[in-house]
Amino acid sequence: MPTPSRFRTGEYLIDLGAREIHCTGRTVEIEAKVFDLIALLLHNRDRALSKRELNTALWGDRPVTDAALSQQLRKARRALGDDGDAQRVIRTVHGRGLRWVAPVVAVDGDEDAPAQAGPPPVALAPVPPETGPRTGARIGYFAAALAALLLAAALLLRHESVPPALGMTQRLAVLPVVDRSGETALAWTRNGLMGLMTSLFGRSERIEIVAAGSVQAVVGDRAQFDAPTLQQLRRALGATHFLAGELRRLGPVYELDVRLIADGGAERRDTLHGSEPAALAADAVARVRRWLDLDPPQPADVGAAGSANPFVAEAYARGLDAQLRGDAPMAKKYFSICLDHDPGLAWPRLGLATAQARSGEIAQSLDNAGKVAAAARERKDPDLLVPALKQLASLAFGRGDLDGAAALLDEALAALPPQGRPLALIDLLVAYGSVEDERGRFGQSRRHFERALELARAAGSRRGEASVLVNLASLDNGAGDAAAAASALRTGLDAARAAGDAYLEGATLGNLGATEANQGRLLDAAALFKQAIALARTRGDLNLQMLAGTQLVWTLAPFGQREDARQLAAQMLAAAEREKNPYWQADVRWAMAGLAARRRDWPLAFDELEQSRRLYAEAAMERNIVQVLVDTVAIAAQAGDAPRAQAAANEFRRLTANGADAAHWRPWQPLVAALERGAAGDLAGAADDLARLLDADGPVNGAVAQAALFQLGRWQLALDRPADLLARPQWKPWLEQHPDAIALRVAALRAAGRTDEAEAGQARLDQLAQSPELEFDASWLAAF
Repeated sequence: MPTPSRFRTGEYLIDLGAREIHCTGRTVEIEAKVFDLIALLLHNRDRALSKRELNTALWGDRPVTDAALSQQLRKARRALGDDGDAQRVIRTVHGRGLRWVAPVVAVDGDEDAPAQAGPPPVALAPVPPETGPRTGARIGYFAAALAALLLAAALLLRHESVPPALGMTQRLAVLPVVDRSGETALAWTRNGLMGLMTSLFGRSERIEIVAAGSVQAVVGDRAQFDAPTLQQLRRALGATHFLAGELRRLGPVYELDVRLIADGGAERRDTLHGSEPAALAADAVARVRRWLDLDPPQPADVGAAGSANPFVAEAYARGLDAQLRGDAPMAKKYFSICLDHDPGLAWPRLGLATAQARSGEIAQSLDNAGKVAAAARERKDPDLLVPALKQLASLAFGRGDLDGAAALLDEALAALPPQGRPLALIDLLVAYGSVEDERGRFGQSRRHFERALELARAAGSRRGEASVLVNLASLDNGAGDAAAAASALRTGLDAARAAGDAYLEGATLGNLGATEANQGRLLDAAALFKQAIALARTRGDLNLQMLAGTQLVWTLAPFGQREDARQLAAQMLAAAEREKNPYWQADVRWAMAGLAARRRDWPLAFDELEQSRRLYAEAAMERNIVQVLVDTVAIAAQAGDAPRAQAAANEFRRLTANGADAAHWRPWQPLVAALERGAAGDLAGAADDLARLLDADGPVNGAVAQAALFQLGRWQLALDRPADLLARPQWKPWLEQHPDAIALRVAALRAAGRTDEAEAGQARLDQLAQSPELEFDASWLAAF
């Protein structure tokens, strides 16, 4: 047979004869040397090519630097939608060189590259929102802290060039104030004045204000806001206007330079002078509202932030600064100072409620958020009511009252002005989609997320787009469509990176790692989880560390690194208990049950599963309860514990028998029945059931197929049917990186007398265990 010259990998068609690469209907522009590198790796995809081999093949005897090969490698990865972080197509094998790792299918001559022009390929990139993600499952909206208040603008005139009028689709982002005083005592003004001006801006029918938390997340530590930076921030936030300020001190007098910058570069500038930074911010807001011909704010709006009292205004600004930095104890201190001076201040009370929730003071948070919501209803103030209702919904979600959370979000959606606030609506839809997901109402959840995605793209908010895509990917993962989940996550990763939001980037990396794990690419998954943990550590984000760390435990265990996994799990469990977070505790205990089962410590495994189920039940996480029940049946089948398997199977059926989304769980039913049959001792019948399940024409989602395949392999070995195991084609994608799959195949090869192949497989297994992706940093333990 002739050697094939055309190959398909994912969306890419590589034509070696024509020296062309096509993707989704377009030809990928590529340099000749870069194509040579791709062709070389593709032809030799069975092994890693050393740097010397690559240099000789590409440049012959001509001396080149290491940078030359690195440059070609970057271009090759970019041409194929890959990058050095993901390494989904071309992997760097440390100490050995480069290797092609993406699945490849030879294409016959009948399949032509599409001639029509189409959109460019989707490259790796950014992600999500102000929602705490759940790596590997869905992103949990309420795990992350509520965004700090709406934000606004302050400025004065120096030039006569007035920005265009702000229409109803206009969005204003107040940037952190740049402190030019050099005084450490004024460090609070950077975020504090930004948040203060936001809360002082008040309502307007003609403009939407970008949340201070969103701005702070994408701006980071930037101190310069030049034209290229502002253009990036426009894409990240969907903002049409920016308010920038610089603070100086001239003896006893403060000087605040302000700039209002419109899309296109038109701006107004002026300088204010005064004795108090907070008073300057309040004066600037009042003037800029007149400047933009906006209606004066309601007295309650201004009074709520304490603008009439510079001391209260500064305390409130300091509280906002602490809140934006994640320092809940300090935030509580300053918001309480505000309320000591005036108990009627609603915005500081809402800030106190948010900080109390972060500190685990749930009853106090509920009381304060309820008072704010009541005040907002009396004032008919939607800008205050919506975040108050979101805080109450978050608290309801945390105590497992999902119906209550949904009702509060319904009220928040109804409170939005008729003309709409796209960013606020996106935020609420993501929250609602997350609640519906936890309630097991997956269809409704998807509709909320898809509507939010439509709004985010229409608003030009890459950050909002990333947030929604991570949540959509979690639904796809749960439905077993790993390819759709990976596509959404890679698009979301682009959006998160474009937005410059490290939190969303880490959340997306963690969920992309879970998607890779669901497809058997455990080394890729481990690398992504470690990247997510590293980003979370730089931000001091314990939530993301816990979520990605739990997934890393699951990933390390099959490689024999059970002690590392056990230590990591124990440290995380201690942190979860210290933080009194039942969801974290349930996640970690579920992972610890898996570790115990690998040691065949059945009593401990069942105890951990029961504790995990109890904790999920307390939090009303029904979907996770169902999945823990499936694991209980599976482990009981391995342990030969028929009564336990039957009890868990019956509870599974009870929970999944009715409801609008009962169909979602239908593919799991034959798997559970087969596991129950195997636990009762009928291995032959159970194995036949699983074989029929895998051979069926009907839909079987990815998680079901994976569980069925691995359990079938174990039973086929126990029944002395190695040939059946070796003949099943579904093993192919799992044999690249999944130790359990390789170990089952090695055992089957030995049982079939194919010793040489078995030894080669064992060597591959040993090699995987030494992969650099599995290197464990013990210092991580101190971070939990």
